[in-house]
Amino acid sequence: MERLLDDHDIAVLHEWLSDAGRLALTWFNRVTPQRKADRSPVTEADLAIEQRLVGQLSARFATYGILGEESTERRLDAARVWALDPLDGTAAFIAGLPLWAISLGLLHHGEAHFGMIHVPLLGDTYWGGPAYGAWRGDVPIQVSRSTPWQPDDWMCVPSNMHQSFASTFPGKARALGATATALCYVARGSAVAALIDHVSLWDVAAGFAILAAAGGRIEQLDGRPFALQGPHGRQHVPGTLVVGGAGHLNALRGHITERAP
Repeated sequence: MERLLDDHDIAVLHEWLSDAGRLALTWFNRVTPQRKADRSPVTEADLAIEQRLVGQLSARFATYGILGEESTERRLDAARVWALDPLDGTAAFIAGLPLWAISLGLLHHGEAHFGMIHVPLLGDTYWGGPAYGAWRGDVPIQVSRSTPWQPDDWMCVPSNMHQSFASTFPGKARALGATATALCYVARGSAVAALIDHVSLWDVAAGFAILAAAGGRIEQLDGRPFALQGPHGRQHVPGTLVVGGAGHLNALRGHITERAP
């Protein structure tokens, strides 16, 4: 697979996301949240980070499109489109929880090509894609392949797990509060799998690229094939997804059932 970004591009993106993380920290525990039209929360930090990163991306990658959670839609018909979540886990950020992240993914003809995810409070940066490998900083990462699952193995779950799903998973379930961070923990082999629902393209574009490079797979919970679509007006990612090592997903389906609405 062709690399669309060179080493200098990647270093610049790392600098930008680290800088955006420092900006986010100036707002941490001091925001005044508001509600968007879809009733999801937004803060001053979301808006300030998106404005800064969109300006930087537009200047360096002038022919690329940009899709941002906070209303940025530029050149979405371009072959290469950035998908930006300036603050993945806004509700966790508002609540003072630590695992929110800044997520930036590059789509090439609608497919996840590259991703970078920065978790400011931990100082962690995950990055990569099928043509780049998967990395936590300068350390390569890969998904867990351990079987059978043990009581201390854990999976990432959505915060509505107790309302929307029934589970007989033999390990532990943890809601991290940020989809991008959950995908990173699966990619690094800390979590054995993740259950994901009600997400948008900017939530997962970066994480899906990193996860694929780490040896992970993304499938629908009901067994139907999954293909990332976007960004042309299809920002919502349909269905409930399971992610993890290829050998884990069929087994995981046997433990998770969606509750009736």
